[in-house]
Order: sequence, then structure tokens, then C-alpha cells
Amino acid sequence: MPVPQGDWGAPLLTPLLLISALSVSAQVSVIVDREVNAKLGSDAKLYCEVKTPDIISQVTWQRKLSPNNENFLTYSKGEEPMQLTPFGQRVKFLGNGDLGGSIRIPNVTLADQGTYLCIFTTFPGGTKEAEIKLVIQVPPKITLEPTEPVLSGPSPMPIAVCRAWAAKPAVNITWIFSEARYISEENSTNNENGTVSTCSQLVTLPLPGHNGRNVTCVVSQSDGKSMESWSQTLTIQHIYYAPEVKAKVIAKDDGTIQLSCRADCNPPATEFLWKRDEMDLPDNEAEELGATRLLSANTWKGYYACVAGNEVGYSSGYIYVQTVTGTCNVHYIPLILLIPSLLINIYVAVIHYRNNKRERYRNSECCLCFRSNCTPILPHIQRLGCCGEDHAEAPTDDAGNATLSVQRDNQHIDPQGGPSPSSELGGHDRGASGAILQCTSMTRARDPDSSEEDIS
Repeated sequence: MPVPQGDWGAPLLTPLLLISALSVSAQVSVIVDREVNAKLGSDAKLYCEVKTPDIISQVTWQRKLSPNNENFLTYSKGEEPMQLTPFGQRVKFLGNGDLGGSIRIPNVTLADQGTYLCIFTTFPGGTKEAEIKLVIQVPPKITLEPTEPVLSGPSPMPIAVCRAWAAKPAVNITWIFSEARYISEENSTNNENGTVSTCSQLVTLPLPGHNGRNVTCVVSQSDGKSMESWSQTLTIQHIYYAPEVKAKVIAKDDGTIQLSCRADCNPPATEFLWKRDEMDLPDNEAEELGATRLLSANTWKGYYACVAGNEVGYSSGYIYVQTVTGTCNVHYIPLILLIPSLLINIYVAVIHYRNNKRERYRNSECCLCFRSNCTPILPHIQRLGCCGEDHAEAPTDDAGNATLSVQRDNQHIDPQGGPSPSSELGGHDRGASGAILQCTSMTRARDPDSSEEDIS
């Protein structure tokens, strides 16, 4: 029994239609770059290609606009491209009419950014399209400027401003300020054309030592695939401070001196004034030499002050000149004559010192021997007058030997040859010649009227 058509027709037809549709879809595919980035002012290439065994009848390019898309270019094989709008007249078709349908947009602007459709019409497959997003990257215009002049300390202040104008996408700003503590303050502004302007300030405690140093502003921009950076450098010169004055004496070759006044300040000192003992000195006496003022002192002496000032303030440096001569000429002839005189004086002083030393030595020797009653050298002692006394010259015998007369006080000599008082007091010493040296505790000159007995 045959099956009624109404029972199997519809279920059998549906799978056949699905297979046919899948076959057509698999045969047509459009290959594009989903996103294209182009810098402002450059040329942008939008790549588009189709893979299909079907016959390509037409390529159409559209821009997605609101409310309707805009056809700006069409191409049919064997014909010239048709540029349908003013924008289409700028576009150059790069395809060959078979498989390729790419275009190039020269000198892109921000208005060119958007979504583009590449549409292939095939037979018998129909149409197939793909979307391309064109992103226009706008590099920033960078400026780096100092702020208005700021005074040194004591509070942190902005000293430099870095601006990145009308960038797309927005940029990131960093600073390089070596060996200094700082922070940055940043703000951004969205412009109507889709760009972003960014401003960053470098904030630090301003110091005189910052003048002459460099700060660098680094601006970075990323398109999502790569990073690009730019930098600008500024030399700090606008930190103002009052003068720091230093005064010193400068000796010149001609023997005169100059007083130097140097002012370390920013801006440079515009006023200088020399004073001596609180009295102003004439301006024509000072010589200008950069940041230094020189004053010829000549024969002046006294307490000098140099006052320097700029738009920030005034400061003074002080110096005291004790002795100044107008001309300092060195005469060498008197110096040459002075050297022999100096040597003679030194020689006389040495001789005098040695004589005094020898005399003191003799006196000490004589006194020691005299007090010890050394008979042999008594005449020598008497002649010299040692120990500050004058002694009578001792008598001498025929043989030339000196004898000493000694008086005994209330003493007697033993007639039996006993020991003499002198032997008890001092004893006898035998000299190198074999003579007996008689030493007593006391010596006196002979008294002719004395009734005492001489001892020989």
C-alpha cells in the first residue's frame, strides 16, 4: 500500500533544503581584517577577499552611518569602479574583480573612522559581506613649559607643565627628575572630535639647586597592539631666591689688592653697593665682572660691606682689611745684606753661650776643690778667685812646691809622733807624683802676730 504524499512530503523536503543552504554557505566566505589602525594623515588599506566557486557579479563598499548605510563605491567585472559619493572619490579600488575587493583610503582623517562593509554579489550564491572597523590614531602634540617663576621653599609648588593635546586614544604622562622628590598632578579633557587632551604638572619643593637641572616629560600612547612614546626635556631656570653674597680679598700682580663681591642669586643681582665703615663708596670705584664686583682698595683699610640686591631681596657680605699698602715692591738688596748680619749675631750668641757655660763649669769645679782643701791646686784657686772670694797666694819653697800654713786652734801635736789633727780631719792623699797632699777642714792665711806654732 503506497504511503500518502501528505504524510512524507514535508518531512523529506525540510532536510533537503537545509543541506542545500549549508552547501551554499560553505562555498562563499569573505576574508577581512576585523580592525585596522591608521595614524592621522596616513593611508589606510582595508583588505577584503572572497573565496567561492561562484561567479562574482559585483563588489560593493558601504559605510555604516545613521540612520542608513552609505554606498560609496561599486565595481563590476569589466567596468571601471563607480565612486558614488564625495568620500568615494577619495577611495582607490585595489581589487581585480574576481576574488579581491580591497580599497585604500589616502590621508585619513578623524571623519574616516568608523565601520565599513565589504559586500560580494555572486551567482547563484547571492550576497556575502564582512565588517571592518577603521580606528584612527591621533598622535599627541606635546608641549613642555616651565611655570611662572617660583620662590625657593618652603612649600611644594608646580615647576613644570607637560601637555599632550588632542590625542586619540588618550595618553599616559610620566616624569623623570633625577635625585628629587616630586609628585605629578594630572587632568584630562575630552574634545568634541573624540580626541583627549591631557595636562600633567610636576610638583616639588623648589630649591636653588634645582636651577640648571633637567626634567623630562614622557608621553606614551597605546593602540592596543603596540606602544609608542615621546619625550621632551626642560632645563629649570626659574626658581628665584635672594642673593647670597661672598666678599674676599684678591691680591694683584702689581702689589695692590682688590675686594671681590660675588652674589649667588636668581635672577642675577642688579644692584651692588660698596660701603667702608658704614660709608657709601663711589660707584665708579667698582668694576663689573659678571656676577662679581671688584673694588680697588688702594691704601684704604677698614670694615667693608658689599650689598647686592635683585627683585627678591637684598643681602650683604662683609670683610675687614687690616693693612693695605698702595704698592708692595719687594727689595732684595736689603734682604741680602740682612742675612750676613743675622749669621754674625747667631755666631756671637753661640760663643757667648759657650763661654758662660765653661765659666760656670770652672767655678763649680774650683769651689768643689776649694771646699775640699785640695792643697796642690790652691794657688790656682787663689789666682782665679773661685767661689766669689779673694785668696792670698800661697808661699812656695825652693823646690817650687806649694806649702800651706795651717793654724791649730787649741790643739797640740803629740811629740811622740801621734797622728796630727789634719790627719784626723782630712787624712793624707798621695798624688800621681808621689807627694803627700795634706787636706784640712779649714785653711787660713798665716798671721805674723799669732803666738801659735806653725806646722810644716
